[in-house]
Amino acid sequence: MIAALGLAELKLLLRNRTAATLAVLMPLAAGLYFALGVGGEDDSWTMVVTLQLLFSFGFTVYVTVTTALTARRQDLYLKRLRTGAASDVVVLTGILLPVVVLGLAQALVLLGVSMAAGAPLPTRPDLLVLALIGGAAISCAAGVCTSGLTGTAELAQITTAPFFFAMIIGGLMGMSGGEDAWVFLIPGGGLGTLTGAAWGGPTDHVLEALASVVAWTAVATALSTRFFRWDPRT
Repeated sequence: MIAALGLAELKLLLRNRTAATLAVLMPLAAGLYFALGVGGEDDSWTMVVTLQLLFSFGFTVYVTVTTALTARRQDLYLKRLRTGAASDVVVLTGILLPVVVLGLAQALVLLGVSMAAGAPLPTRPDLLVLALIGGAAISCAAGVCTSGLTGTAELAQITTAPFFFAMIIGGLMGMSGGEDAWVFLIPGGGLGTLTGAAWGGPTDHVLEALASVVAWTAVATALSTRFFRWDPRT
């Protein structure tokens, strides 16, 4: 059931040119620019890979989840699925799964591009894996929450902007090692610290970074249960 829903959602996503551009072309174009236009110096690659991950999660997962759930709710697709045999969890998982897989795949492709362009291999691959999983989890949960506050799919470009830019800013501030504890209060701060540590940066604040990622995921999930709507907004 989940696989069938996921395949159907992927087809709907690719048929929508605007959504497909935001989910596929925008992160890839930005990631290629970062690797080929900004990378080159040894001390710049950490920023490049951090931006690549954040843009993959921000555009491909967060914005796409928000847009997709809002659009499916407004055209009563969610309501029709809910009246069937599938549970609420199965319905949401089927819709979210292809977006999450697409985001992770894009992040890995862009990391491969950076490696080919001269970026060093991560010294702590385990921390990179945690950053990938944590970034997908935060973005997915935040997307479900934001969809409940978004009236139409067109408005998603506006309602997602605050959290998206907070992730980017927090990630760039955290990649240097997270010396300031308040950085972990910003979404993306923990992700940036984990990514920086994976590429040879300080590991002194890895535990705080993990706690930040878990906390933001938990907060976004809790808010999702409060704000998410199955019926169209009036």
